[in-house]
Amino acid sequence: SAAPSGSTTERGEGREREREKEKEKEKEKDRPLWLDAWQDPLAGLKTFSPCMTFADINGDGDYKLVIADSTKRLKVFSGTAMISENPLLDMPCAITSFYMDYNEPVRRPAIAVAAGPYIFIYKNLRPYYKFTLPPMEVSQAETDIWNNLRNGKITAQAAIDELENSKENGVSLTSRSLDLLALDEDPEKQQAFIQEHKNQPLIQQTVITVMTTLRKDKDEPLAVGCLVIGTENKRILILDSTGSSIMKKVQLPSTPAFVVATGLYDVDYRIVVACRNGNVYTIKSGELMGIVIELESQPCGLVRVDKSILVGTMANVMHSYHVKGKKQYSVYLPANITNMCALTMETMRATKATIVALANGECRVYNGKTLVNSIATSDVITGVIFGRYGREDNSLGLVFMSGCLQIKMLPRLANLEPTKGINSGPPPEQDIPLKVPKKTKLYIEQTQREKEYGIEMHRVFQRDLCKLRLATARAYVKVLTDGQGPLSYTSGSSLRLTAHVQGLGPLFKIKLNIQNTGAKPLTAIPIVFTYNHSIYKMPKPSILLPILVPSLVYNYEVDVECADENAGADVIRVYVCNPSSAIPIITALVNMPLADFLISQ
Repeated sequence: SAAPSGSTTERGEGREREREKEKEKEKEKDRPLWLDAWQDPLAGLKTFSPCMTFADINGDGDYKLVIADSTKRLKVFSGTAMISENPLLDMPCAITSFYMDYNEPVRRPAIAVAAGPYIFIYKNLRPYYKFTLPPMEVSQAETDIWNNLRNGKITAQAAIDELENSKENGVSLTSRSLDLLALDEDPEKQQAFIQEHKNQPLIQQTVITVMTTLRKDKDEPLAVGCLVIGTENKRILILDSTGSSIMKKVQLPSTPAFVVATGLYDVDYRIVVACRNGNVYTIKSGELMGIVIELESQPCGLVRVDKSILVGTMANVMHSYHVKGKKQYSVYLPANITNMCALTMETMRATKATIVALANGECRVYNGKTLVNSIATSDVITGVIFGRYGREDNSLGLVFMSGCLQIKMLPRLANLEPTKGINSGPPPEQDIPLKVPKKTKLYIEQTQREKEYGIEMHRVFQRDLCKLRLATARAYVKVLTDGQGPLSYTSGSSLRLTAHVQGLGPLFKIKLNIQNTGAKPLTAIPIVFTYNHSIYKMPKPSILLPILVPSLVYNYEVDVECADENAGADVIRVYVCNPSSAIPIITALVNMPLADFLISQ
């Protein structure tokens, strides 16, 4: 009597355990992925993702958030407060941190701020060095015009006319000449501008568009790095570890807009560049590769995750490509992409994902093409950065259009696997049953017939299929042997013939391209044209080819005149004949267009 009661008790305990597990799973689903660490709605920041970086500026392991603000201020945040604010000399466009050498007793990184044609390098938040981009080459024609103005050899109006002609001829003018041409409606201002600038040296300075860091010799967080910068004159420059000289220059077809560098400079590295012309280029070990990724619209974000290149476009689509250029997948988004950032979480197993900020205030996390998390905000995100803040490895920094700064942290046990994604699993349409039609009497009879005579029906099908293949092969061989195809392999010769017509009429011109694709030359090959003599006239209805050398393409032209304007259009046949056979080597059909005759008054 005790055995049944014990078994029922065990069953009840098992059911309670299952209920507790289900409740825990429901709690995990409802639990937010990100922890809200700190928010400052009155920070008053005006910045973007390239102007944000995490850096251990004191070398004590406590990472700070360094922001180059559009108000020309360098702001440093630590914990829940801003601890430093330094003025900048120009409007910043990018910021990054890098280590300059291994000899320092306390490893402190340098902060590089790109602004205009300069890179301002700070150490201990104090100005350390300023790097200036080399000036661009000025065309000799423009230099001569300004030299003649300085010497008084030409007048202001003549110089303006010459500059205008140079611009129309494709000469790249300096900003000084462009400013002078912009004053074309006021001769007094033109004269004053020339008097002010003619004695100054003619120098055209380019500006920096993007900047990142490439590790030099070690794949470690504290390894020495090199600055990689993109300029307005379509170049990628790699500086040395001190940031004072250029080690490598690479010319691009367009101005770079986004850049990502991976690898080691002394071993092997790749630099992926998204340019303003809508293409993505790859630089491998200092050489521009032939792999070009062409986008359907302009890029607005670039991320490298392992061997995948993720590009966000202005068409609200995020594309994924392999580093060799093969497209993997596309993710279509509900709003414009404002920022993209790579997420790397080093826990028990490394997880790599992509953070995408949208114009509707949503911040999404994708692992591959699976959406694993979404953060809804009430403002447009202008800056996103993921990295180590303070002593927490997985921190997310968000800057909003209103100037608000928000710090979120990812728990160390957070799961970003694709199986946990919102879009994982079968689609909801799978649960909708299909409307299966009712079985009719004819359907049942056909099914029964297929069951009884299935083997015979399969044999008949295979036999008919073989007959069709044989008839197709025979017809193709007949086309080749009769010389009716574009290629001919008969009579021991191999030719390729193309013919097309030019003109509107009544005079036409037929252009022939003939090539000997065989190994032996052919001699005394006649070409004959057959046509309707009541419609067309040809002064030379035949051509004799003295020799056809292998691999060379021979071009011939034949004049055709339409004799009757009311006859319509017809076909002209071109025969390349074989002197020793009645079967032509190859033939071509030229479909003549309708002739346009002049209207008689």
